Amino acid sequence: MENQADSFDLNSPEIWLPHEQESRDGTKRISHEVEIWTCGWNFTGRPLLDGESVGNLVMQFELVEVRDLPVNSSLFQRGELARFAQSYCTDGHLGSYHKGRAEDRNPFDLTQYRWPDNLLPINSQWLDRNGSEWLYFEMQPLHHDVDRFYWLLPIGHQRCLRVRFMAERCIPNAGNPYREQRSPLDNYRHLMENIMDSMTVELAEAASIEKSNIHNADGDYPLPHCTEQLVKEAKHTLYMWSGAGYTDQSQPKQGGDHRAPKEDVAAFIDQRIQPQPLPGCLAIGPAFAADTEAESHKHEVKAIDG
Repeated sequence: MENQADSFDLNSPEIWLPHEQESRDGTKRISHEVEIWTCGWNFTGRPLLDGESVGNLVMQFELVEVRDLPVNSSLFQRGELARFAQSYCTDGHLGSYHKGRAEDRNPFDLTQYRWPDNLLPINSQWLDRNGSEWLYFEMQPLHHDVDRFYWLLPIGHQRCLRVRFMAERCIPNAGNPYREQRSPLDNYRHLMENIMDSMTVELAEAASIEKSNIHNADGDYPLPHCTEQLVKEAKHTLYMWSGAGYTDQSQPKQGGDHRAPKEDVAAFIDQRIQPQPLPGCLAIGPAFAADTEAESHKHEVKAIDG
C-alpha cells in the first residue's frame, strides 16, 4: 500500500487491466480497470481477551472503463449505471455458485446441487455525498467470503469510480458468515461512512460537459436488485454452511449437527435484506424483486423526499 502511485495517465493503454466476466448464458463482457488506491484499518478489542485484532476494513478505490456499452448509452444515465451494477453482481465471481450436497448427507443422493456463493445486491440505494450521486449496494457472503459494500460514481460516458469496502471479522468459534454476526458490522459501517463523507469528486471539464448533455428524469432512480429465488437459495446455503468452523457445545464434536436452526438463519436473511437508508439517501429499492418482476426487468423504487 505504501508504493501506490500519486497520479495516473489514463490515456496510456498500459495502465488498464482487462477484466473478463462471463454471464450464466455464456455471454462474455470485458471491462478495463485501474486500481487507484488501497488502504486498510485494523480493529482491536480487549488486549488480553481478543488478541491483536477482532477484524479489519479494507478499502479499494478503482476506476472502471466499460467499452462495450450500447450505442448512445452513457454511465451518466442512472439506468445504465444500474444495469452495469446488476451485471457486475450476477456475472463473474460474485454471482458464482459452488457444489452443494444433500441436506441429510445421503451418500446415495446423486443430485447435482448448486449453491450461491453470495447474496447480492442488497440494500441498493442512491446516495448524495458532497454533491455527487453514488449508487450503493451491499453483499452478504454465504460460504467463506467477507462482507462487501460498493459505491459507484460515473465520471464519464464509459468510466465510473468504484469504491469497495471489505469487512473481515476475526472472532473465535465462528468459521462461517452466519456465526460471524456475533460481531456487529456497526463499527465497520461507521468508519466507511465517515470516509465517504470526507470524499469530494470534481469532474474534469470534458466530463462535466458530457454529464450536462445527459438527461435523467426527476425522481427516476433505477436500482439493481436480488431476486426472490436467490433469497430462498441464500437461506438454504447459509443454513447448510452454518456449522462450518463452529462447535455447538450441546452437540458431540464428532458426528454432531453443529448447524443453526433453519428458522434462525431464515430470520437473519430476512433482516439482512431489509432496506436501510443511509444518510443522504435519494432513493431505495425493495428487499428483493419478485421472480416475475425480475424477468420483466421492472424495478420498484422508493424515492426519498427532502
